[in-house]
Amino acid sequence: MNFKILRELSVIKTLRFNWRYFKWKGFKLPVFVSKNFLLKDIGGKVEVSEYKTGLIKLGFGSVGIFDKRYDRGIWENLGYVIFSGRSDIGLGSKISIGTGGKVCFGDRFSITAKSEIVCNKEIVFGNNVLISWDCLLMDTDWHDIYDKDGNITNFDAKIIIGDHVWIGCRSTILKGVIIPSNNVVAANSNISKEFKVTDSIIGGANKVLKENIQWGNIQ
Repeated sequence: MNFKILRELSVIKTLRFNWRYFKWKGFKLPVFVSKNFLLKDIGGKVEVSEYKTGLIKLGFGSVGIFDKRYDRGIWENLGYVIFSGRSDIGLGSKISIGTGGKVCFGDRFSITAKSEIVCNKEIVFGNNVLISWDCLLMDTDWHDIYDKDGNITNFDAKIIIGDHVWIGCRSTILKGVIIPSNNVVAANSNISKEFKVTDSIIGGANKVLKENIQWGNIQ
């Protein structure tokens, strides 16, 4: 464990999180929790691919435009979370999963800082997914909208993010979105539909901005 992680680590929160979800296996501490990460609700269920110390990090890292003292992350889980490898959920990020919701994180998943994942149904991330700061991914509207006959018109819908996808800062990904592997979502985009392209930049309001692109691997 490097000194920077050790300095930011909350021993009490880390022990509490690992014991709650993994019991005796949790003493290997697969999840590290930082001092400025609020465990608002540690209900539901969490599954990890292996019990390797520090495999998942909640609330660590540093981005120059954010204040580490005041940008607090939140964990609120009433559903089911699967970590299929290493995950880094950065400074000030918020995870909120409702009853019946399910979030699957692929290997080498990373949030830079201060982004939100709100799940009431299911959100799936592939491997090597990078999410920048101030992004929102939400598979629900939380409030029902009805037609004139009293039928609900805005059902929750699954979000699927493929392998090796980069979501630029201040982007919003809404319910029903599918982004295939090897794509980039441009900064400040609003995505609300399924795409079928690969090796492309998606952006603006549901547009393909550029094709035949590549971007570097997460290290």
